Amino acid sequence: MRKENHLRVLCTGGGTGGHLFPAIALIQELRTRFKNPENLEILFVGTGYGLEARLLPDSDIPFESIWIRGFQRGKTFKDFRINLLFPIRLIASLLQARAIIKRFEPDIAIGTGGYTSGPPLYIASRRGIPFFIHEQNVFPGVTTKMLAGRARKVYVSFEETEKYIKNSTFIGTPLRRSLKHVAQAQAQHFFGLNSDLKTVLIFGGSQGSLAMNNTWIEAIRPFLESYRCQFIWQTGQLDYDRIEEIYPDHPCLHLTPFIHDMGVAYCAADLVVSRAGALSLAELCLYGKPSILIPLPTAARNHQEINARHLEQVGAAKVILQSDLNPSGLETAVNEILIDDQKLSRMADSARSLAKSDSAAQIINEIMEFVESDVW
Repeated sequence: MRKENHLRVLCTGGGTGGHLFPAIALIQELRTRFKNPENLEILFVGTGYGLEARLLPDSDIPFESIWIRGFQRGKTFKDFRINLLFPIRLIASLLQARAIIKRFEPDIAIGTGGYTSGPPLYIASRRGIPFFIHEQNVFPGVTTKMLAGRARKVYVSFEETEKYIKNSTFIGTPLRRSLKHVAQAQAQHFFGLNSDLKTVLIFGGSQGSLAMNNTWIEAIRPFLESYRCQFIWQTGQLDYDRIEEIYPDHPCLHLTPFIHDMGVAYCAADLVVSRAGALSLAELCLYGKPSILIPLPTAARNHQEINARHLEQVGAAKVILQSDLNPSGLETAVNEILIDDQKLSRMADSARSLAKSDSAAQIINEIMEFVESDVW
């Protein structure tokens, strides 16, 4: 027999940090609402191919994987082979999700978008389990559009998204409680950098970006040779060794395959050069960071460029399409922003004006109101 005020929550989403970290933020916020931790049971359902498979097994969030894998938009034989298996993976993942849900018996489910959340939320809806969705992108993904009509509520990161989904509320992107705010000099010292130089943070998403890395290998050279500024460069695991051989132990460069303390990295930076995933943009706004955004051209429905243009329109960012990316152009763009303190300040203010720091709390407030009235 279920204990009074006991809650079982199935969370799903992942594949990339853009879907995983908002889910973690919601889990962290949900846990603050229970004085007795035993009254809350959480299970995260993701994919063995995503970031969650690396991060969650060593965390305090119970994790199970299903076989689903995203549709590949590349043109290689490997991409073709993965896509050929998609229908089989989907059927298998639906069966896996059904078995997990039957065993766990959740009271509610929360999904943060992406292909990974599709099978668990669909099975939840078929079994009459109420579920909630958070959509990070301006233009909603296929999974969100398919399941929005079955959801109790859809929360969105951008106000513009409300016109695409009727049952939605603009609330921003849930951000992790672990994101830190420290003084810039302290953050720069954390990365072994000089507090007298301006700092550029480079990252191409949680897995890095080959296109950005290849361009930066040449673009960064003039900056390092002249000691004009310094860099924190997240290369991604696959590219780290190659780049480390080219630029070993330079005093103006902190090279890393993955940044675990993103909050500290943002605090250290004067300018950020990154992809334009919705989570990254929300974090840039939270920290008030000027940015140069290079949208991933293969992102579903071109959502990264749509997200990036939103920041560019308000003066918080400059957008460079990957098709226009080259070392000299990137060097010029970075230099033009870094040497203009007034421009840096204006861009920072514009980014800060878009920040919504309490999104996770607002979402969990509404979910807990539903739980108290309809579950307990």
